[in-house]
Amino acid sequence: MSSGEPISMIDPTLGFPSFEYQGLVLKAGGLKYAPHSDIIFPSVIRTCGHIEKPLGKYYMYYAPHDAPGGICLAYADSPEGPWIEYDANPLITHIWGTHYSVSHVSSPHALWNEDENCLFLYYHGENAETRYAVSHDGIHFEYGGVAVTTDMIKPELREFSYARVFRHDHGEGMRYAMIVVGNDEGTRNLYLASSVDGREWQARIEPFVTPPPGTSQAGPGWIFPYRNKIFLIDFGNETESPEFEPLSNLYVHEVDQDLTEAKFLGMLLHHTVAGEENARINDPCLLVEHGVAYLFVNVGRRLNQEIGLATAQLW
Repeated sequence: MSSGEPISMIDPTLGFPSFEYQGLVLKAGGLKYAPHSDIIFPSVIRTCGHIEKPLGKYYMYYAPHDAPGGICLAYADSPEGPWIEYDANPLITHIWGTHYSVSHVSSPHALWNEDENCLFLYYHGENAETRYAVSHDGIHFEYGGVAVTTDMIKPELREFSYARVFRHDHGEGMRYAMIVVGNDEGTRNLYLASSVDGREWQARIEPFVTPPPGTSQAGPGWIFPYRNKIFLIDFGNETESPEFEPLSNLYVHEVDQDLTEAKFLGMLLHHTVAGEENARINDPCLLVEHGVAYLFVNVGRRLNQEIGLATAQLW
């Protein structure tokens, strides 16, 4: 099997896009800010129409995994790159004045909040809570507060982090939807929270998505409306792989408009699409531009990952 060949267990009659892995777009080695040889959780946004005089047409937020972490920025004029590291990373650190002092901050997710006409950036630190900060230029941030925490679910939940947030208008209580990872006594499931403003959140007690078949852990998911359906691209760690050396693949669920039901459809990409020795393909982030779906992912081994790209032609 070559690294460029997509592997999919999804029924082709569903018409779901076929993604092909293209290669790395941001490498951990050579970065000016690099407390570890590891970068995770890409979050890519368009700057056009939102940010005045941006550094590039696209901003990518990312972070190291381990302490002290740090929310970082790269920019480019094309989704394929080249991606250029911002010269004053990190934008957000693990200590922020009187607001908090934690061991690390990581897993940035950026969303342009049309209601407030500014950028909301969600991130975790510690793992039990997801915070947010607000910016008008995508570089300088004001602290917002804690968006969600394990206390919203139950005392046994050890993590409520790695959040992805989407505009999803549905009823009076939901204008924004958050897919967030919760660690329930060693098993990571995906939970859902809803908000009318992106600041105050209500979390559903029961898991939204449990680990896909053949996996023991579920990872962050990306909501993808496509052809009058709503899909969730997420990842899972293979059951037989070690907890701290996992093999991770991308999977797809179909979800309903209420975001209450998730139907497993199959595997989207196997970790070996990035090379026979590659261990993980995870943390999906999707950007659709001019009929092309750009799927940013992490590849590599746990704690030694970089950011890759897979693409699919939509029309």
